[in-house]
Amino acid sequence: MPQNNATAASSVAFEMNRVFDAPRERVWQAWSEADQIARWWGPKGCTLDLHRFEFRPGGFFHYAMKFAGAPAMWGRFNYRDIVARERIVWLNSFANENCGIARAPFSDVCPLEIENVVTFSDENGKTMVALRATPFGASEQEQRYFDELRPSLEQGYGGTLDQLAGFLRGA
Repeated sequence: MPQNNATAASSVAFEMNRVFDAPRERVWQAWSEADQIARWWGPKGCTLDLHRFEFRPGGFFHYAMKFAGAPAMWGRFNYRDIVARERIVWLNSFANENCGIARAPFSDVCPLEIENVVTFSDENGKTMVALRATPFGASEQEQRYFDELRPSLEQGYGGTLDQLAGFLRGA
């Protein structure tokens, strides 16, 4: 009997926690306001062109990441659940310029969608952000590929959260 997606995905979840020296309300604003997320989302060295930002369940965050000397990489969030100052759940995917789902430019077996759950909690006057990413609707081959991406995920998510830390410090 095939494994259901929740069981299969749990075996390849990627998790990262980070504590930010800012109150939860400030960190929440950085995630929930278009003018703020556009200034820090993405790994170091990229600039972000924001094309659509609908921060509500069913809404989209559609963007183009630009790196010097490389073509734009389009991405999108499809927000699934939002609990103010506590949790954001979205499906993240590569995209085309029309906000449609696209294959990763580097692999035919990278999962089309990754479910991301970010939670926010207070930690001694600072804010803990806990991120959990799992393949969504992925084949076994796509799940294996995702599991092998750990070093890249650590670099990508880590760099993005580094950008958030710098943004919150006013850098």
